[in-house]
Amino acid sequence: MLETQLHLISAVLILLAAVVPIYLTIKLKDNLRKLTAILSIFILIHAVYQVVGFFGLTLLADGVFEPLSVGVLIFFGIIYSGIAKQRNMSIKNMAIVWSPGTLLLLMNSITIILLFGALGIFVWLAARSKNIRSFQFQMSIFIIIWILGDMVSILYDNGIVVFSALQSDVGSGIHVVSMVFFSVMLWLRYYYSERSNKKIIEDLQLPDN
Repeated sequence: MLETQLHLISAVLILLAAVVPIYLTIKLKDNLRKLTAILSIFILIHAVYQVVGFFGLTLLADGVFEPLSVGVLIFFGIIYSGIAKQRNMSIKNMAIVWSPGTLLLLMNSITIILLFGALGIFVWLAARSKNIRSFQFQMSIFIIIWILGDMVSILYDNGIVVFSALQSDVGSGIHVVSMVFFSVMLWLRYYYSERSNKKIIEDLQLPDN
């Protein structure tokens, strides 16, 4: 299957996942609303990444939207951990005069670094929860699958590993698996939270405004 088709499948899956946090953002009024709003932003940015990749704008997709979505995911993890403070944050624009290939390689590396940062946060939270059914643990699994897909793609693009023509989209396929896991996870958590009248995300430790 072509990589562009996998981008389209991932976009559909992540948009299906977005329904849950967007609905909860509208419905809720407490600190959980802040959390679901940030999660919604992460999902929507990642959906844009998939759509841009579908149209073949690889440099823009991999160099801007994917690392941006991971940055929001890290922010989500920090807020979830309850250690974020109210502060003004700004993003400075940077102009880099490099070849597109070099820039893409750098941004791919940044994405992996950011993903490992996000993974560290959620693994720490999962260790604190001591529960494999917790949201923290499931997010850790999602990020691990995502990292695996990106690492396979980077290794293939740089000729470190070689796949046959039929296996050239292995990395993108693994990424689709991560989106399937994420979408199913959110919908199942929403279903069981409605059924048992419990929160969809456990153990909030958010600072009150």
